[in-house]
Amino acid sequence: MEQLFLSDLLQKKVLSASGEVLGKVWDLVVDLDLPEPEVMKLVFRRSLLSKRSSSVPWKAVADVLPGSITLSPDSDSPREMVEEHSSQILLRDFLLDKQIVDIHGAKVERVNDLQFIRENGKLILVQVDVGVRGLLRRLGWEKSVVRFWEWFFDYTPKDRFIAWSYAQPLADPDRLKLEISQDRLASLHPADLADIIEDMDVNERAAVVESFSDEVLADALEEVDPRIQVSIIRSLEPDRAADIIEEMSPDEAADLLQDLPNETAYGILEEMDDEYEQKVRGLLAHDEDEAGGLMSTQFIALPPTSTIVDALAYIKQNADEMDVIYYIYVVDDESKLLGIVNLRELLSNEIFTPLERIMAKRLIAARPDDDAEDIAELFSKYGFRAIPVVDEANRMMGVVRFKALLEILAPHLGR
Repeated sequence: MEQLFLSDLLQKKVLSASGEVLGKVWDLVVDLDLPEPEVMKLVFRRSLLSKRSSSVPWKAVADVLPGSITLSPDSDSPREMVEEHSSQILLRDFLLDKQIVDIHGAKVERVNDLQFIRENGKLILVQVDVGVRGLLRRLGWEKSVVRFWEWFFDYTPKDRFIAWSYAQPLADPDRLKLEISQDRLASLHPADLADIIEDMDVNERAAVVESFSDEVLADALEEVDPRIQVSIIRSLEPDRAADIIEEMSPDEAADLLQDLPNETAYGILEEMDDEYEQKVRGLLAHDEDEAGGLMSTQFIALPPTSTIVDALAYIKQNADEMDVIYYIYVVDDESKLLGIVNLRELLSNEIFTPLERIMAKRLIAARPDDDAEDIAELFSKYGFRAIPVVDEANRMMGVVRFKALLEILAPHLGR
């Protein structure tokens, strides 16, 4: 097994079996659809000034020497380079100096070099070099600079590699025929995915937004900086923007729409499902730093005669649509709040027990015009995970989650 770097291969002389110089290595073609990305073609040019590229299959390579690559005697004549399959890409063109996502570290990194292993005649891409040594290697300064740093600073710069299995190339909008799966990105935690989206440039962000499902993008947008939220939504057609926002919690959707220009927000609201639109419009009637603007309308409310088994069945069926599932709010026919049951009580009592027998009747609730500081005092004093919001008649209007409050107060915590 032999380790090689792309920077070592580029500009090597390509020799025929008889020793004739055919040109210099310009690029490598790799098939990304294979489980282990394998180099399929060696691409070379007569000179640096030439724009015509020729290629031979990598299996035609007989030997890789320090200064040259020699082809085998039975290799076919070099052919003019043509792009054939969408999964086969030119590495230098597509990856070198480009941004990739480190799935393991949830960061966007710049590709400085690429590492291969050569075994049994195959050349396999195994790692992406994102460290300073990779950049120095390409410039031909690695050994001298490292020796200087070791002598002068008593410091040896470390290699920084990302295994290819953790590397996700970002789709290039200029290469429309190339379809790169975003499955590995979509599997990240929304907060990690949000960090990655924030690190992207405008073109990369647009390509990723286009490739994600509405649900994945909505989860990530809830964690993204509001300015980037606005930028992404404004770049979309109103119907797609509405589809994405409908996957968000109504309180998060209302906050986002409040940051948009009125004309854009109204256009998106018109494309929404009627029921969801009504929920969002109700939240938009309140200031975003008041309970009415912070609350979510996605909570569980059941009548007092419901049993624990009824409540658990309801949670199982509707959990994906609810923002708060730790508390069950017990209400009457007019939606007046009678009591609260937490998940612990549900799991520790006999399953046919009515909720009215185990509900807490001493209620702590907010009014829709209570400001964020008042609600913060309630969270601090009582240690709740969510606080109900009721009107003057004690009717349930929504629930303020601690997360929603934190998003309002976090910018002020460092002062």
